[in-house]
Amino acid sequence: MAGRPNRSASLQTVPLHVVEPDPATVSLDKVKAILAPLDRAQKSKLFELVQAGHLEDDQMTVEVGRLIVAMLNGPRTEHARRIWTGWFDPVMLRTDALMLAESRPPGCMHVVDAGAWWFALLPHLRELAGRVQSDIAARASEHPLEAVLASPAALQWAEELRVRSLEILRQRGGARPLLATANAERLTLLRKRGLLGVAPLSMGDLAMLDSLLEHAPLWKGAVRPRDTIGILHTVSEMADDGTPDGSMDGAMHYALALLNGSRDPDQALALFGMSPNPILVESAVGHVQFAWQCLRQKLEDLHLGRPAPPQLTAGEPVDRLEERAFRWYDSLQGFGVERGGRNWAAVSAAVGRVTGLVEGEVVPVLSHRLLTLNASTSARPLIGPVRFINGFNHRLRRRGIAASANPWLSAIGEHLAGLFRQIGAYGREDALTAMADLCELSEETGYPIEVTAIDKTLLGITERALRDGRELNAGEGRLIERVVTVATEERRRCRWWVSGELISLLDAAQQRGIGPTPQQS
Repeated sequence: MAGRPNRSASLQTVPLHVVEPDPATVSLDKVKAILAPLDRAQKSKLFELVQAGHLEDDQMTVEVGRLIVAMLNGPRTEHARRIWTGWFDPVMLRTDALMLAESRPPGCMHVVDAGAWWFALLPHLRELAGRVQSDIAARASEHPLEAVLASPAALQWAEELRVRSLEILRQRGGARPLLATANAERLTLLRKRGLLGVAPLSMGDLAMLDSLLEHAPLWKGAVRPRDTIGILHTVSEMADDGTPDGSMDGAMHYALALLNGSRDPDQALALFGMSPNPILVESAVGHVQFAWQCLRQKLEDLHLGRPAPPQLTAGEPVDRLEERAFRWYDSLQGFGVERGGRNWAAVSAAVGRVTGLVEGEVVPVLSHRLLTLNASTSARPLIGPVRFINGFNHRLRRRGIAASANPWLSAIGEHLAGLFRQIGAYGREDALTAMADLCELSEETGYPIEVTAIDKTLLGITERALRDGRELNAGEGRLIERVVTVATEERRRCRWWVSGELISLLDAAQQRGIGPTPQQS
């Protein structure tokens, strides 16, 4: 047919060029697939073997070596920044809690702060930073980045960056523009980390940066001690180094960094005992304030619907936060912080905000929940919070801090006792469990429910639980023991006549090994 192309003819006359895969590329892809499951240490060891010439093919030695290096180094490119911030590695915070402190303890250099300072200094370091970046990037194309950063060349670059940064910080009139730039950069970094409401960097933070850079060679390469003895030894060695870098100021920077990481009052007291430096007193006061802030915001979160930032407590339960708050409070005497003294106002305000919250908001909210309990809702979720408030108030009274002897209204006791009788009368299958929870809750509020031997409904519920053979929880066991005890006393008191329900209950109790034997009774 005219005008119609002969498709079969064109296929026969036009040659097809099939691109064969490069064997070297295929081999490297196979090598990459084999290496992918290995961890970092295994890849590093394999790189050492390749470099030692264990591959017979020189070209493959080069290609496989570069492949392993690329896998080890990953996408990291900000080498100059990493070298500069490396000065702060032993003293830098990486957890976010203290960033949310209303009054940050001294010595807090967070990873976000270090990044912000770098970006603020970078325009003044442009030429030097560029040379550092290029040199490290070239070396990192052939060697693992960790090895490059630990090389003598990298150490020299780090020192040049440190010295130049100090020169910039000490230029007349440059402090405020530098601080403004750092805070602007820091806002971006904080948003990426999900941190809101963080106080801006101050001139005091700028002075701390200067001091940290000044003393950074003192702790370069230091390994964090594992215990208090190790901390004391390390700080003491830094203070008595005998070199131009060794100084008490530098040692205190390191000590504060350790405290900000551990938030341990015992470590703080040990350091203060070794070197009673005023900065350690300031640190202790700051940590007291922060510990009580965490407790306050956790209580607001739990009971008042005011969500606390998740970074603030990192999932710690309220009991642990309470324990830390009181431990820091109790440590103050060891730092010489007494009531009415110079630092006491800040401590008193922090504690007062928590006690005011508990008395003015938390207790009323819990009281309302107690008074609105009904027969269809469980009392169990309220036992823990009520017990916590009682324990908290007990700790306050032991320390001479005002607290209500019993914050729970008598109407709460009457309401719980009424519910106890009501649940028994309903004949619910879980009556014993519900009644045991009410007994436990009523005891915590200071109004124990009376258990009597003439309550035949309670006797029947108790007997059924004893005879069905199921395992009893702790609350049920305590209630049954109370019922058996009053039943036994009633039998002793009325030897010649007792109800059949009471006799049957005591028989069931004897079979379960609860209460005295008939001979004893």
